[in-house]
Amino acid sequence: MKLCIDSRKVEKGDVFFCMPGSVTDGHRFAGMAADRGASVIVYQDELPEAQSDGVCYIRVPDVVKALNEACDSFYGHPSHHMKVFGVTGTSGKTTTAAFISQIFARRMPCGLISSSGISFEGKKYDTGLSTPEAVTLQTALKRMLDDGAKAAALEVSAHALAEGRAACVDFDVAVFTNLSENHLDFFGSMDAYYEAKKQLFRGLKGDAAAVLNIDSDTYSELSAITKARVISYGIRREADYRAVDIRRQGMQTSFTFRSGNREERVCAGLIAEFDIYNLLGAMAACTAAGMPFKEVAAAASEVGPVRGRMQCIDAGQPFAAIVDYAHTPQQFSDVFAVGKELVKENGRLIAVFGDDGGRDEESRHKLGAAASENCGRVILTMGDPGDEDPDAIAAQIGAGISPRTPHVYLRDRAEAVEEAVRECQDGDVLMILGRGGDGDIRLGSRTVAYPGDDVRLQQVLAKRR
Repeated sequence: MKLCIDSRKVEKGDVFFCMPGSVTDGHRFAGMAADRGASVIVYQDELPEAQSDGVCYIRVPDVVKALNEACDSFYGHPSHHMKVFGVTGTSGKTTTAAFISQIFARRMPCGLISSSGISFEGKKYDTGLSTPEAVTLQTALKRMLDDGAKAAALEVSAHALAEGRAACVDFDVAVFTNLSENHLDFFGSMDAYYEAKKQLFRGLKGDAAAVLNIDSDTYSELSAITKARVISYGIRREADYRAVDIRRQGMQTSFTFRSGNREERVCAGLIAEFDIYNLLGAMAACTAAGMPFKEVAAAASEVGPVRGRMQCIDAGQPFAAIVDYAHTPQQFSDVFAVGKELVKENGRLIAVFGDDGGRDEESRHKLGAAASENCGRVILTMGDPGDEDPDAIAAQIGAGISPRTPHVYLRDRAEAVEEAVRECQDGDVLMILGRGGDGDIRLGSRTVAYPGDDVRLQQVLAKRR
């Protein structure tokens, strides 16, 4: 027997939960689940078909809540037997969670659940979501626990919080990175988006730790709404954990990790200030979880790059090449600021990007404006359009680009990357944005094969030599 929310995966004896949804409602597929052998069907709304003989139907007030509680119990409450970190915010969730997993693994075996997939000690599989639904999430925690994990770092998206995907996870430490405009197509307003983020901190137990960015405008409010002990981190203000004397040399940055009268020098392969924030938040979280201060600093100096997140691709070319997942106007401004610092005399900042389907037109206009303001050359291309017309998306982005900024639209993303590399000269900085390590692209009813921006860039650079 297993728990299911996809009627196509139901087998004899399984329990099927009719999950409500804005696009697809599981209640429509209760009949299919029964025909495939479901022994129990859990639902909250009226079913469109008559109930089948031999099937137990259970009506509940909230199917999402019932699914979370059932999964947690079915898999033996795995998060209660692990040290669990949760990371939320607009930017930096994936990177911060990955840094926590890498650092805390020095203390005890630690898994990772993020938009990059689920991984523990070399075992990986992709979920397609930053925070997977309850069945996948609880299954993953149980597998990690059975394989020897003592801790796990979870990226907790606003969508996941709004949809209750992690409602029964017992978080020991929660980290907030920052807040900026994002996902307004789903939430409708910044207030609703922020309200979803707050749920993680409202739900913390009293002996948990809320690790908050003191340089963010959200710090005071989040501090006030949580029962957990509050731990601050930051750069610009005094904090429980602070990075001072920050120095960048080439593709590395060093800083002093300070807490009270304790100090340790850290040197990591990071080039952006926002990644220092991400690393600092991870370090504060690991220290809050009981890892010794000196050990945290030593481990932080050894963190590896996170695929598709400010990832520098060096194949010996005479220009810098960076792949990043940036896809909001604020993220574009942040990464372009870093790129401009790396441009050498007479060099240009060249950007390649598109946008995914389901985003609003105003946001796309702002992406174009940010690129126009910062770049000497822009190559628009396809993001992950889904059911939208990629040409129309590009036109909306292009409306924000000044006629004075050289730009072109190449629909094929693989071709766009190749063209950008062909145009790059000594001293230029190439930034390929929006997808990071994400692979295949959904275009209407078909899938376009794509290896990810990092792999494609490596392929093209290898041919250039």
